[in-house]
Amino acid sequence: MRRIYVLLLFLVVLFQVSNGQILIKQTTVLNIEEVIKTSEKQIENLKSNNEARIIWAKDYKDKQSPVAFVYLHGFGASNREGEPIMSMLSEKYNANVYLSRLKEHGLNRVDNYKNLTPENYIASAKEALEIGKLLGEKIIIVSTSTGGTLSLKLASEDASIAGLVMYSPFIGLKNPALKAIVTPEGKAGFLKMNGGAIVKQDRPDEESKYWSTSYHIDGYEALIKMLLSTATEETFAKVKVPAFVGYYYKNEEEQDQVVSVSALLEMYEQLSTPKDQKMKVAFPEAGNHVIACDLRSNDWKGVYSQTINFINTIILNKQDNFNFELQGHRGARGLEPENTMLAFKKALDLDVNTLELDVVISKDNKVVVSHEPWLNYEVTLDAKGNPITEEEALAFNMYANKYKTIKKYDVGSLGNPKFIEQRKAKAYKPLLSEVITYAETVNPNILYNIEIKSTPTDEAKGYQPSVPEFSDLLISEIKRANLPLDRVVVQSFDPRVLEYIHKTYPEYTLSFLTYKDDFNTNMKQLTFVPEIYSPYYILLNTQEVEIIHNKNLKVIPWTVNTENEMIDLLHMGVDGIITDYPNIALPLRK
Repeated sequence: MRRIYVLLLFLVVLFQVSNGQILIKQTTVLNIEEVIKTSEKQIENLKSNNEARIIWAKDYKDKQSPVAFVYLHGFGASNREGEPIMSMLSEKYNANVYLSRLKEHGLNRVDNYKNLTPENYIASAKEALEIGKLLGEKIIIVSTSTGGTLSLKLASEDASIAGLVMYSPFIGLKNPALKAIVTPEGKAGFLKMNGGAIVKQDRPDEESKYWSTSYHIDGYEALIKMLLSTATEETFAKVKVPAFVGYYYKNEEEQDQVVSVSALLEMYEQLSTPKDQKMKVAFPEAGNHVIACDLRSNDWKGVYSQTINFINTIILNKQDNFNFELQGHRGARGLEPENTMLAFKKALDLDVNTLELDVVISKDNKVVVSHEPWLNYEVTLDAKGNPITEEEALAFNMYANKYKTIKKYDVGSLGNPKFIEQRKAKAYKPLLSEVITYAETVNPNILYNIEIKSTPTDEAKGYQPSVPEFSDLLISEIKRANLPLDRVVVQSFDPRVLEYIHKTYPEYTLSFLTYKDDFNTNMKQLTFVPEIYSPYYILLNTQEVEIIHNKNLKVIPWTVNTENEMIDLLHMGVDGIITDYPNIALPLRK
């Protein structure tokens, strides 16, 4: 009986294929895979591994998953263009995925796309969506390039779509002159210039397996006609679903050379999607129009990271949790006066893993917790409670004053104009020993990340002792506190400090702070490899984090103060976060 059913199914599908369709009236989630396979087998000249297919989620074979993805590829491409991201999305969300093959694509003919029309192009995208609806209760469309054009058309007509993830959506041509191909004169000119109707394109061997190398001019004509009729303000205004737009842009020279970045950004603004339901992200290191494929993109992992961030926070309205080291910057500078006992108490109350702080040296060789070896006039009152001028603040040299004098200044009552949430309260600059004594009573497992504030300029001007003396004073204080080595990190921007401690106290863990350039450039300043690399967070991307991890260093960026920035970095794989607002980071921890 089953053999008769399969034969009938084959005959019905064969008839539908001749009409350019996959779906039939009897199609259900139980037989959809068989229908697709039967349909694709009837396509002449279909290249190997270019066929439409389903990725079944582990727990949802032959049944609907709560979330399902549909992938719409770009013009001239195949669904390999979305890999390995689509397979990774399937695994992460336990979701079924339909990897479509749009009309006339994936074929090995000289006249590829000769039979493509705007109508059958759009129809094949609509059919892909209907297949997706068989596979899942909630549908997210992921697309690249022209797939994005088509997904916008679908979303403008179908509000049930849960969201759009568009990589380099084709909204406008990088070279607008190509639009002339839709006119008889323009087409004739193109034929004359090209020397015929067939356009050849050289590709690397691996790419040629999944992207076309031969195009008929009628395909380009159909593509542009579809674009002009679909990528319009009217279409964009009808799109109200959550939307993500990712694109390659580094600067005016290094950007997408296939589609217009300015056009896709203009489209983004014209969507009727609420502002808090859409996200746009430039990927400056992608280096290619195809940003989400490991065969073409230099930053596909970063694209994947931002994609799941969007899906989690906007479409699914849930938050990933991460294992990472949470460091309270200068205690908790966003909430309490920086580098004061108030800030360290707040950080400990918030259950940070690590107290991050800075130290300088006083005239009587005390290790003082302070970011600068002078005073900050914006936050400081003198011993009598009066404001001090900028000149007076800069003239105050801590290395030329005993600690009892330093302690008289109030560095909390004024607050900090850069941190409006910071509480105003009287506070002083404490000794490192006082911070450690208090912290150990509250949390005997607390970690310390102590920065030696040293520069050649400050040393030359007499604001600090020599690097060896400075380093020796700090290490002596740490030893005096009897802190275990595995709970202390010494960090510095000054390579001289790191070199000295590495050679003199090799048992200590070191962190290299950086504020410009990339990892490989910065590491040329050191003769050894420290345990931790701590850059200004904007210098990081997924590729950079991977490079650092491959050298067996932890990555702990500074100073990360918004939830979105924290999430982005955690998706990149950083090991820790240094923040003025540990309260924001707390919900992200497992």
